[in-house]
Amino acid sequence: MAKPSIERRQHTRHPLGCPARLVDETGRHLASGKTVDISDGGLLMPVAPGADANPGQHLDVKLSVPRSTPNTFLMQGFTTKAIVVRHDQSADGAFRVAVRFEHPIDLDLDV
Repeated sequence: MAKPSIERRQHTRHPLGCPARLVDETGRHLASGKTVDISDGGLLMPVAPGADANPGQHLDVKLSVPRSTPNTFLMQGFTTKAIVVRHDQSADGAFRVAVRFEHPIDLDLDV
């Protein structure tokens, strides 16, 4: 009998496609695109098959989170440091990277 999986995340994940850019410590571009999901503690996003992302690697993250009011729609920008926790291939064959923000961000997401 398989052991039940234990959820270790401290922050709720939201399936939200936010524009994001990942850059390594040397300034080398790792990925740009939209997140698969995001939380106050990190994000998951697609990367190119040859992307060099290794667990423990430090990255700079720039992302934009959509905001709206009854009369406007805008994107709020965030910049933070993150650490790669996983680089894998999903069941559909897409390559992706999961990062944990070094310090949680209050993204104020109620999706």
